[in-house]
Amino acid sequence: MHDEITIIPKSETTPTISPEPQTVSLGRTQLVNLCALGLCISFFLPWAQIFGASLSGFDLQKLGDEQRLLWLIPIFCAITIFAGITKRSLKIAGQLTGALPFVVGIYWYYKIGSDLFHILTYGAFLSLIFGAALFVLPRNAK
Repeated sequence: MHDEITIIPKSETTPTISPEPQTVSLGRTQLVNLCALGLCISFFLPWAQIFGASLSGFDLQKLGDEQRLLWLIPIFCAITIFAGITKRSLKIAGQLTGALPFVVGIYWYYKIGSDLFHILTYGAFLSLIFGAALFVLPRNAK
């Protein structure tokens, strides 16, 4: 009985580990900040098509004193982004900011009625989408 012993260098037995691709994971705080930025940008996009003119949230706030409340949207967006950066009261700021487009939509629906859905354009719908995200995302943010 003849036993053979083979010596294998350690570098051959150790499997080479290929570097894994680095992934960037967005935390909930960053998502809230991105949604707040998106809502702020959508404030300046066309919200309504009235008599052939496309009016943004910025244009609509110029129409009357009661429409000046639309300025709350970019102001609260800035507050939410600041809260996300400083990690203070993000949940409250984010949810209040997210509720604003819906409050505006309810107010206009009360004033205009079902014709509201015929005059809204993509800026208003984006505002509602970002608002819904801002209302839901901060619930579990730390």
